Amino acid sequence: MLALPSQAATSGRSAPSHAADARGGDATHRTSSNYDARSLRGTPLAKATRHQVAERTKADTGYYRSLGSRAVVDLDPLTHTVRDLGRLDGYLTGRSSAPARTVALDYVRQHLDSLGLTRGDLDTLRFRQDYVDPLGLHHLSWTQRAGGATVFGNGLKVAVTRDGRVLDVQGSPVSGLKRSAAAAPSASLSGTAARSKAAKNVQGRLQGHTNGYAKKVWFLTPDGLRPGWSTYVETTNGSYQHVIDARSGRVLYRHSTVNDANGDALVYDNYPGAQKGGKAKVVNFFKRGWLNRNATFLEGNSVTAFSDVNDDDAVQESEKTPVPGTKKSAEFPLDRFGPEASSFCTDWVCTWNPNDTGSWQVNRKADTTNAFYLASNFHDYLKKSPISFTPAAGNFERAGGDPVMLNTLDGANTNAGMPDGNHIDNANMSTPPDGFSPRMQMYLFHFAGASDDPATGDPFVPTTGSFDASVLYHEYTHGLSNRLVIDANGNSTLDDIQPRSMGEAWSDYYAMDYLVTKGFLKDTKEVGNLLEGEYVAAGQHLIRTMAIDCPPGATSSGCTSGFDGRTGGYTYADFPTIVGGPEVHGSGEIWAQTLWDLRKKLGHNLTDSLVTRAMSISANDPSFLDMRDAILRADLVGYGAQHQSAIWQVFAGRGMGFFAGAVDGADTTPGEDFHTPPPAGTPHNGVVTGTVTDPTTGDPVQGAVVQVTGQGDQYTTTTNADGRYAIGGLVIGTYAKVAASGPGYIGDAKPGEAVVQDPSNPTATTDFEIIRDWAASSGGGAVADFDGPDFTPFGCGPGGAIDLSLGTGWGSTTGNDAGEPTNVFVPKSITLALPQAIDISSFGIDPTATCGDGGSASTGAYKIETSTDGTTYTEVASGEFTPDDRGQLNEVTLSGGDTGVQFVRFTILGNQTPNFETNCPNGAFSGCSFTDLTEIAVFGSPSA
Repeated sequence: MLALPSQAATSGRSAPSHAADARGGDATHRTSSNYDARSLRGTPLAKATRHQVAERTKADTGYYRSLGSRAVVDLDPLTHTVRDLGRLDGYLTGRSSAPARTVALDYVRQHLDSLGLTRGDLDTLRFRQDYVDPLGLHHLSWTQRAGGATVFGNGLKVAVTRDGRVLDVQGSPVSGLKRSAAAAPSASLSGTAARSKAAKNVQGRLQGHTNGYAKKVWFLTPDGLRPGWSTYVETTNGSYQHVIDARSGRVLYRHSTVNDANGDALVYDNYPGAQKGGKAKVVNFFKRGWLNRNATFLEGNSVTAFSDVNDDDAVQESEKTPVPGTKKSAEFPLDRFGPEASSFCTDWVCTWNPNDTGSWQVNRKADTTNAFYLASNFHDYLKKSPISFTPAAGNFERAGGDPVMLNTLDGANTNAGMPDGNHIDNANMSTPPDGFSPRMQMYLFHFAGASDDPATGDPFVPTTGSFDASVLYHEYTHGLSNRLVIDANGNSTLDDIQPRSMGEAWSDYYAMDYLVTKGFLKDTKEVGNLLEGEYVAAGQHLIRTMAIDCPPGATSSGCTSGFDGRTGGYTYADFPTIVGGPEVHGSGEIWAQTLWDLRKKLGHNLTDSLVTRAMSISANDPSFLDMRDAILRADLVGYGAQHQSAIWQVFAGRGMGFFAGAVDGADTTPGEDFHTPPPAGTPHNGVVTGTVTDPTTGDPVQGAVVQVTGQGDQYTTTTNADGRYAIGGLVIGTYAKVAASGPGYIGDAKPGEAVVQDPSNPTATTDFEIIRDWAASSGGGAVADFDGPDFTPFGCGPGGAIDLSLGTGWGSTTGNDAGEPTNVFVPKSITLALPQAIDISSFGIDPTATCGDGGSASTGAYKIETSTDGTTYTEVASGEFTPDDRGQLNEVTLSGGDTGVQFVRFTILGNQTPNFETNCPNGAFSGCSFTDLTEIAVFGSPSA
């Protein structure tokens, strides 16, 4: 998906009024974010439970350590089984002439304890796939089945080389499945009802076509195994995978599959008017093998293209473009619009006039024809070496039942001959699992009647994504990444913010890589020339803040941020700051620029091979560091590790060096490091040690989890009664992110120094202060009451306000419960019950909008009340938050009512919509419909 940097800003910036703030614009439905009941939200400790390798048996710990200093050990927080086990400097087994499946299962049988499994678990495995990639690596996967249903998402994945060596084991299989399935509740909901509930969950209606399913599954939750229906639905509000509880009808899982950018035809290889690939050329669709001779419209072997102007996803006769070409000439030339459409039309080719109703019809056939050409061409390119995105790998072909359904001019006629606010300035790709057609949607650019001013109007060229190869190839690549980074069932696992950021980055990389490789763009010594969406954005930094070819330290105009003016390429620590807050398009620029560095160093062919193969061997929901390690593994398998030094140099140069750290793929504040690995044979005699205390009381915290991130789960421990910890077996040095956490505590993270410890004379220590948050649900706090609708099924219910995560929050409405836009603000309150009477010292409030809303939905004016009995309340604080307060816990002090408190009521009195009374309900601001906050924390100590 494409997005304006300003659209994604979460702090400190106002957005252009036409759309920049409005993720949902003035839409009357709540954006449905991804949701997974398997996620152990609520406290960093809940996630860190999986890291307590020290509490596993000595045999397991010994085996992990026996794998050496470059071992990758990652256990799933929910299943306590292996999420990712392997090595960066070798294999888990020696060579074998046995079949790959035998090699894999033999290894599993021999290491059941280390994988978290029992012998009985082997009976639940059902073989799914043996996909052999161009490096000869067997990607083997097994689902798990019991009681007539398959487990959703969990299973076993093993990678085995062509010479019979086990590279890694992954998949987070469920141990004890048979026993759990026998004790699980019975199903009572039908598959048809489940699909209806899935559509209702996203406030949509099922579209009038049959691209969907409902399958019986088991789904593992923190509360146990549940019977469910795995569904895929295409609705009026987008395409989604769900798991619906077959007993209660509750949503257990939601994943948006949408990532938001006679035969002779006249087409463009780059974009109309480009220096290279900007002149129309003739291509015969029959000779290219894209259309059968009996085709009557653009229904090809890998793409079905039609102009879905009413956005119902169905092919009407009026939306078909006939096969181009006559006996005498090619068909569908492009008609160019002049300055009456926009001032941009003097220097850039405009394909419609936003001031003339229905003008998009002039180039309707040319638009669809060009899109069909680009998508068919890219299919063929990706299928060939070195990328080798073949049918076995999950590509899109009619023979496999899943050609790309390409909707051009999507929604162009949804507002009386013009596009409405939800069908402009964007493009997207929805990718369901293999065997079901993805859907690509290309929209018009430039709002009707808007000026060309970047600050107050719409700064995009009046055209469509169908004519910009970088836009269409970007969207197509979402299909590649979502089909390669998958779980044992074949479902995409690009869910958390780091993997989703890489999803955007891969799309940029493969698009620009193609255009440079084919000579349509030039990668020169003068950096800053390769900008995604250059055509639709009129050469401005609108879709990306910076060009992809910007190394650290570069000062050219192309390497100057279009968001905040900083210069130079990005590094890992920039993850939360590129567009004012962590956001997949902005944060993804780090990964895209890193891959371009790799391309410069290793060349196009080798880099494309390594990057593509790495997707298939990465852990589920990978962090940037997980994927770095997967690229190193791909080099090990394919090239005997001969490029390891060069790969490490590239990643270290972007802050993803040896000592870098991230808790997981959801970490928005990774720790960067610029070191390459130490030489082989370097001693691992370093220890990180220190104490963990609560600064409010000064007391040590027993049982806190401390982890050296980025090094594997084996470098994790818990504190003793004195709050002390020690993690050994490390290379001497400073690790960028050591994290401490505990149930009910706001965690702490900082660099940690590993030194040789002398017990009689300790030297450097890494001490932590983790603050008790008495409102946190993981520490016993609870939501006692709240006003407004319950958006829990959308992943932003009231519980998000006390889950110790700044990545989730409480979403509510501005006016009525339906979220209908209004210029009358209706206050919304939430009442929290503390686990015991507390003498409160202060509050911590993050007012940031959540649930996919724009910054204007962030809390503005507020008041806080306290109560000792839940009946009588005293106002103790009030004020107003601004954009500068977003993305952080802001301290709020009390003016009384601070002792013996057992209930806290927080009321939102207003949000951050500019000029709310005049801009709403017709202004393009999320805050006209919704109002949110991210976190409420309560600090203090138990009452006497």
